[in-house]
Amino acid sequence: MVHVTAPGRGGIIGNPSDMYGGTVVSCTIGERAEAVVSPSPRLIFDIYGHFQVIERESDLAYRPDLHFLDVGKAVWRYLRKSEFAREGRLDPQATFHVRAGSNIPLQAGCAGSTAILMCILAGVLEHLGINLNRYALAELARVIERQELGVTCGYQDQYMIAFGGLNCVDLRGKENHGSGPQAPYATVEPLAGQVPGLPFVLANTGIQRHSGEFHAQPRQAWEQGDPRRRAGFERLGELGRLGKRALLDGDWEWLGELMNENCEIVRDLIGLGEANERLIEAARQAGALGAKLSGAGRGGTIIALHEDPEWMGQRLLEAGAERLIRLDPSPGLEVRRL
Repeated sequence: MVHVTAPGRGGIIGNPSDMYGGTVVSCTIGERAEAVVSPSPRLIFDIYGHFQVIERESDLAYRPDLHFLDVGKAVWRYLRKSEFAREGRLDPQATFHVRAGSNIPLQAGCAGSTAILMCILAGVLEHLGINLNRYALAELARVIERQELGVTCGYQDQYMIAFGGLNCVDLRGKENHGSGPQAPYATVEPLAGQVPGLPFVLANTGIQRHSGEFHAQPRQAWEQGDPRRRAGFERLGELGRLGKRALLDGDWEWLGELMNENCEIVRDLIGLGEANERLIEAARQAGALGAKLSGAGRGGTIIALHEDPEWMGQRLLEAGAERLIRLDPSPGLEVRRL
């Protein structure tokens, strides 16, 4: 039996430049997803209480009434036709039982779906005796999310979940989303040991909206050469690199300014959504040095910088936030064979 856990994450500065070859500073949260993969004579997926026995090829297709299952089924759909199968390292007819769940808020911009996918992927690979380094695992998870689930996504979530902690993730050279053997890996720079405190609070709106819906149209415009989006997303990557310095120096006023500029660029190029706008404005009215989207959009989660995160959290609850989340530089993906 294989047990896997993985954290969600909060984006501090630079997001969503991870979709455009930029740089982000991001930190894990305490909430985690988990999966257990165990031997079974039948192929079974049990994801968030949605249960299905896979007996024929058609059972691996997406079913709207069992949509949580598609995260797990997408992993197996991809692996069955992957290089692992072509090289004889994986039997496409293999059977096992996958059970997965999470306490990360779903479709809230905290990488909840990606954390579940990576738990399932790592668990199945370990069960089948296939070992990948963390960089390769992050890249593979992103390929599955993009190709099998059709999600318009960058690389921040996969790398943060794989490595955990507080990191500067530099994605220069990955703007064209190449995934072949010649594509560069991201540079993941751990920062936690050099930052004594994290004066941030995340506030979740309670509105669920898949982040892929949020990013599809702006990405398409960027690919078509829209000069405003080309310049804007390039600036977001610069903000990520400047934000790293502000964070390491403990220059909270400057970091707040960078976060606010990040917010204004995303508002202009993508939009924030009414619920997020309301919480961001409430944070600033209450004295936040900076406030912006942590992830997703038109629903999702905001992040606020304030010297007293507990006090700020109460103000955000009063302003309508459904749930508060704290950054926690916790371990990344953990795989144990029981």
